[in-house]
Amino acid sequence: MRILKNFIFCLARLALGAGLLLFAAGIPAYFTAVDKYCVTAANSSSDISVSKLAQIYLDAAKVSSAVMVSSSIGDSQSIEPQAKELYSKHPQWIAGGGDDPFFEAFYSSVDDGNAGAPQRVYPLLSTEANRSKLVEFLSQSNQALVGRVLALRDLNSVLLPPVYSSAGAPLDAAILINALLVQTGDFNQKFLRAFSDLVDNAKTDQTKKEILEKHFLATLVFARGLDWTQLRSVFEHFDSPTSLYDFSRLYSSLKNMEERRLLLSGLLLTRAPDLCVKYLGYSSDDRKKSDFSYALLNGSGSLEYLLKLDKPIYKDSPVARHIAPVANVIKSKLGGICAAYPNAALTMKVLVSILGGYFLARGFLRIFSPYRDTPAWYSPLALARGLLEALVVAVTFFVLVEPEAFMVKIDTGEAPPELRFAFEKIVNNIQEDTMKLDTDTATLAAVGLFLVLQFLVYLFCLIRIASIKRVKTSPQLKLKLLENEENLFDLGLYIGLAGTVVSLVLLTVGIVTASLMAAYTSTLFGILVTALVKIVHLRRFKRKLLVEIGQ
Repeated sequence: MRILKNFIFCLARLALGAGLLLFAAGIPAYFTAVDKYCVTAANSSSDISVSKLAQIYLDAAKVSSAVMVSSSIGDSQSIEPQAKELYSKHPQWIAGGGDDPFFEAFYSSVDDGNAGAPQRVYPLLSTEANRSKLVEFLSQSNQALVGRVLALRDLNSVLLPPVYSSAGAPLDAAILINALLVQTGDFNQKFLRAFSDLVDNAKTDQTKKEILEKHFLATLVFARGLDWTQLRSVFEHFDSPTSLYDFSRLYSSLKNMEERRLLLSGLLLTRAPDLCVKYLGYSSDDRKKSDFSYALLNGSGSLEYLLKLDKPIYKDSPVARHIAPVANVIKSKLGGICAAYPNAALTMKVLVSILGGYFLARGFLRIFSPYRDTPAWYSPLALARGLLEALVVAVTFFVLVEPEAFMVKIDTGEAPPELRFAFEKIVNNIQEDTMKLDTDTATLAAVGLFLVLQFLVYLFCLIRIASIKRVKTSPQLKLKLLENEENLFDLGLYIGLAGTVVSLVLLTVGIVTASLMAAYTSTLFGILVTALVKIVHLRRFKRKLLVEIGQ
């Protein structure tokens, strides 16, 4: 009867533990990723969608910007009929991409063979005749800053060939573009103050001169592929020339115009260039680009949420795919709460998984041991053992559900690409890494797991010694019981060696990315735990029994 009662009780524990772990799997919170349900839920009704943003630009007569934004998500057909209608009513907008009297006044004086067609800014200003027309137009401006910007045409530049040289067209074009942007009022106040300071001190301060030249390089990066309206729409979202330069490096590192349009749409939607640069970085991480696109489709709130967390969107592991039908139902219910409180949600997930691990481990182990080996379930040793068993199950659970958390490498100190000028082209020159520091979280996780396992073995050995102490029998029989458990007291060493062998095999195959240190620490922990059990606890107990026999 006792065995049957214990069996039913253990089954109940197993069911409760499995249910808690399944619920934990449905909580959309992760260590190194963010769930798509949270990304979707982060977009409120007050946030702007890409389609709405395109319509806003269209209503503001920034036609090419509206087309660019809508085409970035493959929805250009909803905007193009309206764009064609506006262009048919205002053909003078076609070259610049929208309504801008200053650009139209300049362009009307240009003898261009491509009249009536969209014009990218730098190709338009690559000819000396067109630049001369723009200088003549800007010379009539009443704004003092425009005149000071034009005075930079005699700057003795370093990163770009000087204007007065035979290869000075790019710098001349960049200066004129910025002068025209000042004239049209497309710089925000923070950017305008910083830019004005650079213009006033570039000829006397070498540091500010370098920053200003980098800004001109960034200007050329955008001017080569954008028309005037798109250029205006982009520049108004930067607060400093340095921020613009960093963004331009990311923009120039992208593979094609499709990816660049996606990045620019994200900038126009969030008005957060620094977050875009931080999230996408300077590498060719196609997964992050895909996640960026997914969040962009959901609206400004979703994209801002993703960029602020700076994590990729979670991809189901093989185990997660099998439980997805149940887990996704829970995720859909908790997505909004977890999006609002991501840290609290992750903490809750860890606690629930530990609790589920406790019930699962205790239920499984008590099936094979109907008689308790501790005085009570709430005794210190029993609680410590249960906690460690729960931690082992919880870590295994997270390894199966979120394996990337244990395989991610964090690289710091990598030199980002710089912009350089060569033969009328802006190229992306990636510098050599000067120093690279790799922090492998997989190694730390493996060491932690081995430590927990050995501590669990240590507690198990103490429980076995304590159970023999409580047996009401003679010292001679207790010594024989200890001899019978001798192999058990070497369990730490066996597990340590097994951990080392398994780690080396996994490293050789390439399944994990931990270092050799993790493999060797398994054996080290096994040696230490075995020595601690035998020398400190077992030897002391045997000495006590021998003394009792001698008396």
